[in-house]
Parts: sequence; structure tokens; C-alpha cells
Amino acid sequence: MTALVVIAYYRGLPDLEVQIHALAQQDYDGFFEVVISDNEGSDELAEYLEGHPHRELLALRRVDSSDVPGTTHARNVGTRAAVYDFIVYCDQDDAVHPSWLRAMVEAGREADIVGGPLERETLNDPVVAAWRELPDPAEPFVMGRFLPITFGCNLGIRRAVFDDVGGWDESYPTAASDVEFCWRVQTAGYTFGYAPEAMVAYRFRTGLRETWAQVVDYGREEARVAKQYSAPGRQWWWFPIHAGVSLGTAPIWPWAWSRKKVGQWVWITGNLVGRVRGSVKYRTVYW
Repeated sequence: MTALVVIAYYRGLPDLEVQIHALAQQDYDGFFEVVISDNEGSDELAEYLEGHPHRELLALRRVDSSDVPGTTHARNVGTRAAVYDFIVYCDQDDAVHPSWLRAMVEAGREADIVGGPLERETLNDPVVAAWRELPDPAEPFVMGRFLPITFGCNLGIRRAVFDDVGGWDESYPTAASDVEFCWRVQTAGYTFGYAPEAMVAYRFRTGLRETWAQVVDYGREEARVAKQYSAPGRQWWWFPIHAGVSLGTAPIWPWAWSRKKVGQWVWITGNLVGRVRGSVKYRTVYW
């Protein structure tokens, strides 16, 4: 099976180098090409790729997707830049494990859309890594008590299926686009597969303000996609529990204001705030 790796790019240097190095270590023995979809229109990126030592090994290529901002647009442009049997997506600031591509392609022989787990230890310092729990790597993550999803930084799909469903929905520029894509593929009758060996080292944001903005966006747009697909979400009694956890983790006393404690509070509370905002904005109830 021929494979195309697509990376959506926006102001991604120098972190992109870590991902490209990881792709060069893959144990996959088939041919694959790596397309960097440049959503910035960066001369710096073009120069960087032109002289990269892994350019031939990875068949590195840049395509310009700077006409419309957004990760989903970049992924669509990158995917349509070439015809391969199987498309896999990873992000510019993460690092795929050596077995990643092989495991994704193998899972893609049996399923139409596939995903794998994330780990937080490799690319984050221990304090930042403690801010956010990641799903159990042993099994796929079911979102909103509806259908399994995989994150956009670790997703594979057959090209024929991508074309049939119309690609990524660009009305979701970033947040919840992966949830919407996974649910749309499955509700169209296609199968979901999971590859536990397709591990990706996931990089957290390290600033508290940008982490807050990210998690609020996640919660708000998850409410939108839940309404779109009539996903039930958590039961009504989850809201006071979540609110109680938020209050319980709040670093009230000065001695408790460690970076680890504040980061955990930001993640829990930001998710709650995002879901409340999304429920109001999209006129739904999604906890």
C-alpha cells in the first residue's frame, strides 16, 4: 500500500525538525512521501526543506495552502497534492514513534479510518506533562458517548474514503475538526480501526494563557459537533461533578500555586468553560 504523510504547517520551525527526524526513523518498508502543506506561505520553510538532509529519503515536498487559514484547509490541500492509497496525518510539533507508519498502514488494510495512541512523556517536562490526562492507549477513545475518534495528529484514512466524504470540513478550522471528520466517516458507513503500536509523542503547550485558550476552544467546538451529530455527551449529573473537581483543584492558598497545580486547574476549568460557552453558542446542552 502506498502512503502519503501530510503535515499541516504554520510557523512550525524549529519543532518541525523533530518530527521530520522521527519520520526518517520509521521501520515501514514500503514507499511513502511526506508533504508539508504550508498554511503560512513561508520562504523560511521552503529554504529549510530545499536543503534538508532527509529530503530524498522522505521524498519531502512543500505545497502552498496559504490562501485559506486553518489546519483543515492545509490538510485538504496536502492530501489532494498527490494520489496514494492511504493518507496519514501527523502534526508539525509532535514526534511519531518508529513503528507508527507501519502500524497505521497495517490497520488501514482492515479499516477505512484508523487512529493510534498519544503519549505525553517524551516531549514535555514532567510538570507540563502532568497538566493533562491522555486517553488509555490500549483502546480507542469514544467521544461524547457516541463514536470513537482519533486525534488529527495521529489519523489515517483510505484515499477513496477521503474523496467520498469530501475531505476535512473547513468550517472547523482547527478545534474539533478531527471529531467531526471521524464521526462523518463512520456515519457514512465506513469502519473505524485502532493501531496501539502507532504511538505519537504529543507536545503540550507550555504557556498557561495559550493552554487556556486551546482547551476552551476544544470544549466549545466539541459542543458544536455534538449537536451536529446528536451525540448525547455525558449525563446531566456530570456537570456538578466537573465543577466540583474544578473547585477542588483550584490553588486557593499561595503555597499551592505551583506551576503543576495551576496547569491542572487551567485544563479542567477551561474544558468546563468551553463546554458551557459552546452549549450557549450552539443552543445545545453538552457536558
